[in-house]
Amino acid sequence: PPPPAAPPPAALEAEMQTVPEGVLQASIKVANEPPTDLKATLRSSYALFDQSTLDRSTKPKAHRPMIFTLAFFHSLVLGRRKFGFQGFSRNYPFNNGDITVCADVLHNYVEGRDNLPWADLKYIWGEIMYGGHITDSWDRRCMSAYLDVLLVDELVDEKSAYTLAPGF
Repeated sequence: PPPPAAPPPAALEAEMQTVPEGVLQASIKVANEPPTDLKATLRSSYALFDQSTLDRSTKPKAHRPMIFTLAFFHSLVLGRRKFGFQGFSRNYPFNNGDITVCADVLHNYVEGRDNLPWADLKYIWGEIMYGGHITDSWDRRCMSAYLDVLLVDELVDEKSAYTLAPGF
């Protein structure tokens, strides 16, 4: 058994207040748990980008849909984890850092070029940023398939009737 905790210093003991046991038993435990469905995960992923992130591009007609697509992709990847080995062969440590770094890369690529380099973005997102976590070739193939479907020219074409997530 662990040793008993040391008593608080005398200077802090006077400031400490004891919560009655009845109050603790009647209280509600609040936990910050990850969302369970795709729509909630998409909302939390998209919420990682504040208005200044969306406004910083000089090409908003390409940048904003791409940020939403990145959030959608991130949500799909996180959503697969809840299916265990049917989703991915391993539990990969995807996190919010992956999506924010991908957004920075996206910004640099959108600002620096006239045409969107789809192949470059697919490779950087799918093989380096997210793919850097992946060790199984079938999981990598799945990520590549997601990006092939999501990153298309119609995404940034104003005349296209393409809708990535209807109703969101």
